[in-house]
Amino acid sequence: MKKIIRKIYNNSFLIVMFTALVILTGILLFGCAPAPIKPFKPEPIKFDESPVYSIQEDLDKIPKPAPIKRMYVKKLTDKSFEVVADKAEATHIMLAPKEYAKVGAVVKLAKTYKGLILDQETLINTYIDQINALKELYAMEQRKAEVYRELWISSENAYRQEQWEHKWDNRIHKAGLYAITIGSIVVMLLLL
Repeated sequence: MKKIIRKIYNNSFLIVMFTALVILTGILLFGCAPAPIKPFKPEPIKFDESPVYSIQEDLDKIPKPAPIKRMYVKKLTDKSFEVVADKAEATHIMLAPKEYAKVGAVVKLAKTYKGLILDQETLINTYIDQINALKELYAMEQRKAEVYRELWISSENAYRQEQWEHKWDNRIHKAGLYAITIGSIVVMLLLL
């Protein structure tokens, strides 16, 4: 009887040591979960919004005509006029034909410039709006890429975690079956 007790005691000590070894190995292996994926994240590119084009600066750049030489005159009779130096005494202002033509040309040129510049302002602001729209589109595309990357990372991590858990479930079941088989063999040997 003592021999049987001693055999059981020696075998149970081996079983306890084996079980402790399996538990420690399991703790070490379960603690080593797969690392999550952390892919490269590029720096975001940001643009400053383009300012609106103002026409006033270009209007100020239009060359001003030379001052028109006026003649201040005072009407003496219906057909006679006298040139005076003080414009307070003058009753009329006269222009030489050359000066009068210059005034007409300057007015026509100014109207043309103003029309062209106003059209130019419209075109430039349309171009600026296109640039701003492209910047917004780029920002949306960049955000879309970030969201896609985040979704991909989360799904990849979930897949890896599921794979890892599945492998460990299989290993635990196999270890349990091996433990039951070995335990059955040990019990059979002890009973013999």
